Parts: sequence; structure tokens; C-alpha cells
Amino acid sequence: MDILLTCPPGLEDIVELEAREKLPHAHVSKRHMGIRGHVLLHLCEHDECINKVLSMRSIHHVMRYITSFSIDRSKDALNTIYRNVLALDFGNVLDEGVRFRVTSERLGRHEFTSIDVQRAAGKAIVDRFSSKVDLKHYDVEVRVDVVGEQCIVGIALTKESLHKRGYRVFDHPAALKASIAYAMLRLAEPRAGNILVDPMCGSGTIPIEAALSMSMLNLELYGFDVNTIYIDGAKANAESAGVGKCIRFMCYDCRILDRLVTPDRIVTNPPYGIRMEPSIGLRRLYMEFAKASYRAMVDGGRIVVITLKHGMMKSMLSSSGFNVSKSIPVMHGDLWAHIIVGEKR
Repeated sequence: MDILLTCPPGLEDIVELEAREKLPHAHVSKRHMGIRGHVLLHLCEHDECINKVLSMRSIHHVMRYITSFSIDRSKDALNTIYRNVLALDFGNVLDEGVRFRVTSERLGRHEFTSIDVQRAAGKAIVDRFSSKVDLKHYDVEVRVDVVGEQCIVGIALTKESLHKRGYRVFDHPAALKASIAYAMLRLAEPRAGNILVDPMCGSGTIPIEAALSMSMLNLELYGFDVNTIYIDGAKANAESAGVGKCIRFMCYDCRILDRLVTPDRIVTNPPYGIRMEPSIGLRRLYMEFAKASYRAMVDGGRIVVITLKHGMMKSMLSSSGFNVSKSIPVMHGDLWAHIIVGEKR
């Protein structure tokens, strides 16, 4: 059985790492068909395997992979989609009387829309299987995604993106997806008993994700922010997630981090200067944060930061003494950010 996973483009290595941990016998293919944000798994048929996939924290959607085929970017592609879907063997998934809907995500420039794709594929399924379309009360969701000149067909196993953990009762205006927070934590590689700090924690996504996914490490977790509203919101989110007692949240300035803690790991999502602009300016904030982080951190410690201003952040970390070892492009919303990893020499 082939299972297609989607994730934030750029985090395929983290998905592979997590998949191999949870499913050591699975065959993993990153960037299936050269598509960023796609990882293909070949699994056994057991429900236990599917449950392990659905428990992964680095992914967004899961679908049972059926097929893929090439199309062009003109409206003629709709006929190609119709013919290919009409010829597919969906097994007993689309037996007569089954209610279904088709959803489509389209990336790239085309002479047609996602709605056009849904109509073409939906008509093929009705013509072939006599199944009934029901957009709200469906039994089966067929995914027909178009990425550039490739069309991917599968059966959706997730209704909502798995990055929506369900605990969030407070929304930060520039919140980080939990899947990206998890990836950053994996890149930080914390060890048992480490002090891990998010000095600009916003709604608390990073420390909450650490508490939920790394409880076996008994980390000492801190979340700081200068805004009391965000700290109160982070506390509410942590309580909702059931980890309120595992994290120490405090209203505090990241620029004087060294006065309060001696972290082994710093993982954070600072302002980018788009939705939020710090009053002292982005360059000064990044500079003072980098210096304070270096002063505070233990020798051999590691810092992981995500930002759109990756050139500026790398420069500030390097000039403060950090050895910047990685800069990983990742799609955050509709923007390309970079996850930067540095070590204290």
C-alpha cells in the first residue's frame, strides 16, 4: 500500500526521519515525482501502520496514493484528467451508492482552476461507478491534485490538516504551524534534561510542541515574551493541551536572556517585520537577541531560528559567535522562510 504525505515544502528530511522512527520497515521516497512537500511511503496493509502515520507530527495531509500522470497546462488537461480517472481501479472504495466528493489543490500556472479539475474528475467517477456526489455528507474524499505538469490522484485519509492540533484557544497574529515547530525542535536535537527556551514564544507553539512530543526527555521548558497578552494566551493554550504544568511562561525581554536562564537549546520564531514590527526595529532586535543568546547559552548549545530575514539573522548569529551550520528554506504559509541552525563554539 502506498501512502502519500504532504508537509511544508522544505521539511521532507524531517518527515523521512519521523517516518523511519515510527515505521522502520517502510520504504520512504522524498519529493515524490520531484514535488516539494510530498513524501511517499510504501507500507503493509495493517491498520496499525495507518494509525502510526496519522500520529506523525511533521505532516499535514495523508492520502492513499492511487496514481499520477503527466498533463499539460492548457485546458486540454481537463480531458486528460477525465480519461485517466475514468480508467482507474479504485477497488471497492467507490462501489455503487457510495457518496463521494473530489477536492483539488493546484500549484502553478494553468488555463484551468481547481474547480475545473474537481468537475472533470467527479464526472469521470460518476460515469464509471455511478457513485453519488455529496460535498458535505460524503463517505469518500478523492484528492486530485495538480502540481505543475503532474496530476496526483488518491483517497484522502485526513479531513483537516494534522498541523491543527486542536488545543489552540488563543491565536497569535503571526502564529507558527505546529508541524514547523516540531521540525525546528528535531533540528535542535535536545538531550535528556536540557533547558530549552523560546524567548519570543508568542502563543507558545514551540514549548507546547516540545512538551507534547518530547516528554520522554524531561526537558526544562521556558517560554518568554514581552507582551503580557501573548503570555496569557500561551498559558491558556498550554492548559488546553494538557501541558500547563510542564512549561514556565514569563513576561520577559529576549535581549536580556542571559540574566535569567542558561539554556542548552534556544528555539524561536521571532518577528519578521511583516505582520509585526518591533518598536526598536528588526535589525537591532536580531542583533541584541543574538548577543544575549550567545552570552546565555552553555558551550556546545544549539540555537534554531525561523525567519524571512535569513541573511540578517545569519549575520547577527555569526557576529555574536555562533557557528551557523544550516539554513533550510521552508514554506511558511505562502512565504519562503529559512530555518537557521547554529552552535555555540
